Amino acid sequence: MPSPRIRASSFSSPENIVACPDCDLLQRVPPLPSRGTARCPRCDRALATRKPDSGDRTLALAAAAAIAFLFANVEPLMRLSVAGRESRTTIAGGAWEMWMQGEKITASLVVLFAMIAPALEIGFLVVILLSARRPPAPVWVGTLLRWVKITGFWSMVEVMMLGILVALVKIAALARVVPGIGIFAAGALIVLLAAMSASFDPREVWSRVRWVNGEWPHQSLPRGGADVAEAGAMIGVARTGARAGLVSCGACGLLSRSAGAEEPGHCPRCGEKLGFRRRHAIQRTWAFIIAAAICYLPANILPVMRTTTLTSDEPDTIFSGVVALYMTGTWYLALIVLIASVMIPLAKLAALASLLITVQRGSIRNLRQRARLYRVLGVIGRWSMLDVFVATFVVALIQLQPLMSVAPEPGVLFFAAVVILTIFAAESFDPRLMWDSSQGKWEPDD
Repeated sequence: MPSPRIRASSFSSPENIVACPDCDLLQRVPPLPSRGTARCPRCDRALATRKPDSGDRTLALAAAAAIAFLFANVEPLMRLSVAGRESRTTIAGGAWEMWMQGEKITASLVVLFAMIAPALEIGFLVVILLSARRPPAPVWVGTLLRWVKITGFWSMVEVMMLGILVALVKIAALARVVPGIGIFAAGALIVLLAAMSASFDPREVWSRVRWVNGEWPHQSLPRGGADVAEAGAMIGVARTGARAGLVSCGACGLLSRSAGAEEPGHCPRCGEKLGFRRRHAIQRTWAFIIAAAICYLPANILPVMRTTTLTSDEPDTIFSGVVALYMTGTWYLALIVLIASVMIPLAKLAALASLLITVQRGSIRNLRQRARLYRVLGVIGRWSMLDVFVATFVVALIQLQPLMSVAPEPGVLFFAAVVILTIFAAESFDPRLMWDSSQGKWEPDD
């Protein structure tokens, strides 16, 4: 029988008092100048940034991104010509060819990362910004805010674009390749999505959303009452939210008093389930690391593609692809593929294992450096999907039977599994566990 839904509503912090998501340090965010950023003094995590005219600017960029997305998916990315025969492909066409070749999981991932996630991110943002123009915004805007964070994380248009460029170089050695309108639209989409993400301020929207209990923050948040004084005192005494019995919502960032030690309850603003720490974070992260390590060896040994011509039938592994790029004179692309497809997954596995070991040993050394390392892992992991996109578009274009054809091989599925598992491993780890061992041993001037 499911447990009753309990809201952690006995304490609700004002907007400028937060617990750092990476180290749980209680602190007050000061008034920020235009484009100013507040950072945690303990782990250097960016806590808030003041972005002027965030709503209108992000809405304009989202509308432009929607147009670019349409052209990027409707128009061909590139056209191949050899011996009087031609082929062309779109993003959906690349995924469809992988599906028809039997790589259904890989095709589904390409559609998810290059089509569905970007489309949902753009669509959600447009709806959010239009609905939040006049506060209070409806409760369901908070739900979309949680989803736009997820879709933005899994949107990998920039990785796909780099994969297309590598595929162009690979194919250019075999046939004449002409870039299509879709590839230029995809390039514009990358710029617009980056600008959209940089200009969007979710804190501003959250301040306008009506809470799930029917209240509106401008009516319910204390402005100088007992809760504010209590929160201010806790900043200097308790240091962390967990020690003060306060828990920060992972979705909207609101600091609340927990309903209980075992079951902190649900956020009174957005309804998200609260937790002092991620449940079974260490065990889950180890499980994902071990699974990724098992897949890493076949991902690099097994071929990811097989090229068949009238005179040859050659398998292509990740390493052989790097060598082929180097031999054609594009050493810079060879280096990018080597780093993204070989070094980053291995480094990510080693780094996460190291973080877990230091947490389990209770080490308090180099905490700030370890926190920065964890944040870097969250940024670079997505780029390992490069070879999956390369294989997708090479397979989609080179289908010129009987002259030439390329088929996907099992290595591409193992490689995709490594990427996804390492991403899940990084997301399962809780960086606050690193700082729990340092209670009472850390000072701001360390």
